[in-house]
Amino acid sequence: MVKLKVLVDTNIIIEKRNKLFNLLGSYDPIYSDLVLAEVMEVIRKNALEFLKKNKREVANKYFAFGREFLKMLYQQNVQLEYPNIKDFVEAFEVMKDKDVDAVDAILAVIAKKQGVNVLSNDKDWDRLKDYAKRVNV
Repeated sequence: MVKLKVLVDTNIIIEKRNKLFNLLGSYDPIYSDLVLAEVMEVIRKNALEFLKKNKREVANKYFAFGREFLKMLYQQNVQLEYPNIKDFVEAFEVMKDKDVDAVDAILAVIAKKQGVNVLSNDKDWDRLKDYAKRVNV
């Protein structure tokens, strides 16, 4: 069975973290370095918020997920996509014209260039359908 190749958006990784590994098994995922940086930052912010509330156990679950996720990517030798300066130039116009954040604009350019769909529950992708089809889960 041929799996659908998808560029994975940050919100899927964070929102579906409890069942992410099973979910991704249904796809042939690729990632952007920008998404991985965003995931790391969201995990850090969420964990710090729980630490401020003396909820160390919850904070540690966020950190544990981050470690497991990155370890899985490393072990599976996943494909990472890196934008080049031309991608940033195009993404700047996409960001302005489609009213989306910078990372989504860059992902749209990468997805179009790679000819792949985007795995995301972010409705901003409805405005980016000229670049990639959104696969929501």
